[in-house]
Amino acid sequence: MLRYILGLFLCFSAFRGFTQVKDPVSWTAVSEKIGPLTFKVNLKAVIKKPYHIYPMKSSGGGLGMPTAIIFDVNDCIEFLGGIEEKGVEAEGKRLAYYPDSVTFSQKIRLKSDNPQILKFKIKYMACNDRMCLPPAGKTLSLVVNGENTLDQIDDTLKTSEIAAAVEKPYQDFALPDTAGRLIYAKDIVHNATYTFIDFWASWCSPCRQQGRALIPLFEKYQSKGFRVIAVSLDTDAEKWAKAIRNDKYIWTNLSDLRGFDSPLAKYYNITAIPRNFLVDQEGNIIARDLHGESLTSKLIELLGR
Repeated sequence: MLRYILGLFLCFSAFRGFTQVKDPVSWTAVSEKIGPLTFKVNLKAVIKKPYHIYPMKSSGGGLGMPTAIIFDVNDCIEFLGGIEEKGVEAEGKRLAYYPDSVTFSQKIRLKSDNPQILKFKIKYMACNDRMCLPPAGKTLSLVVNGENTLDQIDDTLKTSEIAAAVEKPYQDFALPDTAGRLIYAKDIVHNATYTFIDFWASWCSPCRQQGRALIPLFEKYQSKGFRVIAVSLDTDAEKWAKAIRNDKYIWTNLSDLRGFDSPLAKYYNITAIPRNFLVDQEGNIIARDLHGESLTSKLIELLGR
């Protein structure tokens, strides 16, 4: 009984981890004078544990969405060299990332002594070992050679407040596969014993790790009617297809390439990935967010060893 109660507690805690998430990354920007009309603009990200963000040139075969900083053109400002980044990288199994903080620096030279407004956008993605939040964007403006003030607004893909998930019932859907053919989920679900519907993306390291772990389970239970529909939240068809090939996903792979703006992702309120649910032949959702041992145990319970 104690083991059962503990299991329920762990499952509930894991689910809350998906539904009560605020943006774990805070940004500050300052400019320091380093010469006549010459300044260094420092953009610092502080990341709350257990999250991390990725370098501007992320390694690991496309895992992890690189941080991007885009400066607006200003005829009164000359950009000197490229953006430098300084932080302690944590080495993962397949990629490096910044787990605590990182500073991105850009040297500029003003063409006059007048104060200038430097505008720029930052795009980044925060992940931990279990999930990735949607890509986030911030638009900022900084006064250089004047009062060192910063104005900041969240841009389109916000992570500042992840809404609580609503457990909506299963709804049949149709999405294209990698060849562009429209596939109807009902044709799979109603002819299977159980169907595992998994939301993932090629850039999501935890998703890829769990996808590779799913392969032997799929091979084991496929003969008993177990099916998998993997719904990708990618927006790049080539990267999506490459991830499928590299990880050898042999199940049904679908995507409308609209990312978190996909109507299906919005219907199920997918605000972090990986997310999944298990449905029976009638389309009843019998379990949600099964990962690792919890998925193995559920399949043993339903389909035997």
